[in-house]
Amino acid sequence: MILCCLLASKPAEAQDLYPTINKALPACVRMWGFDTLQQQRTSAQFSGVVVKGNYILTAAHVTIPGNTYKVFFADGHETIAEALGKIELADDKTRPDIAIMKILKGDNWPSVALGSSAALVNNEPCLSIAYPETLNLTQPTVRLGKVTEPLNQRGFIRSTALMEPGDSGGPLFNLAGELIGLHSAIEIPEAANYDVPVDLYKKYWTALQEPVVYHNWPEKVNKIAPVLSKSPIISKVQIGNYTGTCIKISSRINGKSETVLGTVIQSLVVSKNSLVGDSVMIQGKPAIIVARDKTNDLVLIRPAQKLKGLTFTVKANLQSGDRLIAPVIDSTVSGIISGGPIDLPKTASAGFLGATPVHSSNPAKIYFVRPGSPAALHDIRVGDIVPGLNDTLAIHWPGDTLQFKLQRGQESLVKTIVLTYPPQMIHDHPAEHFAGGKSQRRDGFNGIYTTDLILRPEQCGGPVFDAQHHFVGLNIARFSRANSILISAETIRKFIEAHP
Repeated sequence: MILCCLLASKPAEAQDLYPTINKALPACVRMWGFDTLQQQRTSAQFSGVVVKGNYILTAAHVTIPGNTYKVFFADGHETIAEALGKIELADDKTRPDIAIMKILKGDNWPSVALGSSAALVNNEPCLSIAYPETLNLTQPTVRLGKVTEPLNQRGFIRSTALMEPGDSGGPLFNLAGELIGLHSAIEIPEAANYDVPVDLYKKYWTALQEPVVYHNWPEKVNKIAPVLSKSPIISKVQIGNYTGTCIKISSRINGKSETVLGTVIQSLVVSKNSLVGDSVMIQGKPAIIVARDKTNDLVLIRPAQKLKGLTFTVKANLQSGDRLIAPVIDSTVSGIISGGPIDLPKTASAGFLGATPVHSSNPAKIYFVRPGSPAALHDIRVGDIVPGLNDTLAIHWPGDTLQFKLQRGQESLVKTIVLTYPPQMIHDHPAEHFAGGKSQRRDGFNGIYTTDLILRPEQCGGPVFDAQHHFVGLNIARFSRANSILISAETIRKFIEAHP
């Protein structure tokens, strides 16, 4: 079976983002504090961008003047940089959040051109290329947005290009690939993202060569030369006719009613397995579960009624910058492919027992049992010996029922336990409090793509189309504030063909 969406609509005309990404990405770097004597990491991850061959522009709140930092380029090269000056005003340390670093060896590293933040206009398209800490990847993610305030009351550029922790200091570009701002801060709404205007770096360039903290505006000021180049304007992707491709599914999970979207493919529906339980209903009629794939979090459903859905051929070679449209029943969400294909280790989605063994103990000897966990509720105790515990947990998922044989002194016991999700760790940061929050099952995937589609967890399971209205995959999770996850049409095809 070859899958290509045959939607009856005219292909969209859209400005390619690929030249901008290819031009800018090589200079976008990932960094963290690094003690060159002890050869040890000393800080959290953050982002930056190289200009003028060996200077790095970043944010003040992630650097300390005089300290050294390890710099990672997307092509695998690494180097060391030293933090120079930064500006943190005494009456408000959050502004203007400017810092400059210098690479210690070499002066011909990949660089980007400095644009002009003074020339920005409302609704001008912009592109973020940075390294979110949640993904912990060697490659940056790309996010498309628009400038909503060229200069707000606090001196920042406000845009819809999404940010989250780890992106601090990362670059914001116009579509000519010129640097217009540096990532600084966010608020809870996804549309509230703030960048330091690049013109401030140019204005205080000379003063920032000294490794000092300025608590007042520096007296040394550089004259800013006008930038005459004009950023291209990106055309809006035209919405196709997606009627019948996306459908709502209701079911019951642990006695609670849940809804999620599904993708209609011919007479079947594919959706997000972890949000489809028992008593499945589609358009008011009972539906039958055909198959479940926990590894890819997919479920295949046969509805009672005849649905037309998609006939499709797989589009190959998805790449960063591909324009996307995702129908969500009564509206659509647009964005781009941010990165991939990548693997996401099973962390937040690991099967949770709540019993921690002594490090490297073999067989596993329990030294801590979390109160209220499945282990505690089934009377697993500190000191119990559980052979093969670590290997068993590594291959299982929340909801799996496992049988453990354990030794307690001279007594042999058997415990049958249903694994749960690990406890959610919610931090008091705006990035953790966006509307709808993260999907509970959001990692443990191989070969997936990240996107900047803004979705609520219950809006996952639906289809995703490119600018030419080809079916390219399914929204499988909202991973974080700045990242959703797309599982490719090729994976969907293999899942369907495995269950004729």
